[in-house]
Amino acid sequence: MSVSLKPLKSPNFKGLLILFLALLLIVGGIVQINRPYPIVEANPISQSINLPGSFSVTFPEQGESAVGTENFGVIASSAVKTPVPIASVAKIMTAYLVLKAHPLQPGVDGPSLIMDAQDVTEYQSARNKGYSVLEVAQGESLTERQLLEGLLLPSGDNIADRLGRWVSGSDAAFVVKMNETAKALGMTVTNYADTSGVSPTTVSNAEDQIKIAQAAMEDPVFREIVAMPQATLPVAGTVFNVNWMLGKNGVVGIKTGSTSKAGGNFVSATPVVVGEKTHYIIAVVLGQQSVQPLKSALEENVKILEQVRSEFSLYPITQPSTGFGQILSAWKSKSDLKITQPVQIFGYPGMKVSYSIKLNNSQLPILPNKNVATLTIQSGQEIQTVGLQNTQQINPPGLLWRLFRY
Repeated sequence: MSVSLKPLKSPNFKGLLILFLALLLIVGGIVQINRPYPIVEANPISQSINLPGSFSVTFPEQGESAVGTENFGVIASSAVKTPVPIASVAKIMTAYLVLKAHPLQPGVDGPSLIMDAQDVTEYQSARNKGYSVLEVAQGESLTERQLLEGLLLPSGDNIADRLGRWVSGSDAAFVVKMNETAKALGMTVTNYADTSGVSPTTVSNAEDQIKIAQAAMEDPVFREIVAMPQATLPVAGTVFNVNWMLGKNGVVGIKTGSTSKAGGNFVSATPVVVGEKTHYIIAVVLGQQSVQPLKSALEENVKILEQVRSEFSLYPITQPSTGFGQILSAWKSKSDLKITQPVQIFGYPGMKVSYSIKLNNSQLPILPNKNVATLTIQSGQEIQTVGLQNTQQINPPGLLWRLFRY
């Protein structure tokens, strides 16, 4: 019996390959479709604009000057920016550091300090040299608030030294703190050599004094004290603010300073009330030399305030025709973002206004005519947020896009 053997068929490799590739495509397609897709984003149409017009001010020909506000900082300054002696204007920094170290609430007097023999000796020495002083007596008790009144109203040089020792232990240590703080505030040309400004090597410029005044005016107790025309103290009795411009031309502070080396200096503040908010224009005039240098500094300073006061107000923010921004997706869906009510911001002509947009919820679908994003409008420390509505619905991406995306 013979047996015939049939040859074995070779595997169909081509068919297997096609089957494998088909499976690969199916699995790959399933993975591709189910991959997380990019979240939608909201972007502003423009990053910034400038308010219409230009800020206009003419500064005194003599010395150096600057103007700004408590929330915008320096806005304009004279061409001369060299450091010059500032006299008792230095006490703005002294008061600022005292209130930082020992914060006070409005209406609170704070801790009391007892005047000792050293305090009396310093008072007598400064008085004999013709400096600005506050009379004190050994054993007298003065609260922190009273000491700040004695520092800022009659401009007591001896009180500046006493407060410096209270905060830092010694005059030298306090001066180090003054200069460290100046650097931190961006006061690039300022150097403090003493607590009171008596030293001609205590120097600054007008722009730097805007910066420290801006910081000091954030404290409500500082604002209260510099606006006081007078105060009554235990030994000195009634003392008067040497800023005789106070209460005139809208002036509510801040500090005068005058020596033979420094000439006349004045840092002023005047309020601008907008709705329920109060802003402060800050003007600085340094280095006035005349028969009456302090009088000249006060008068020139007021001229600056009178020029610029009307330039600060609420300005409307015009919405672009396509809205302030757009919601954008990787699959080319988009929706304009628009405000639904007028927006205004406190500012001045030519002020730069920056925009940013944050999407509140990126979960899809994003329905139309909903407050889906927040517009932040900012200039300096002035910040306003406004809700934005989208005009078109943003749906999840379609099947084909999810399948064929990169």
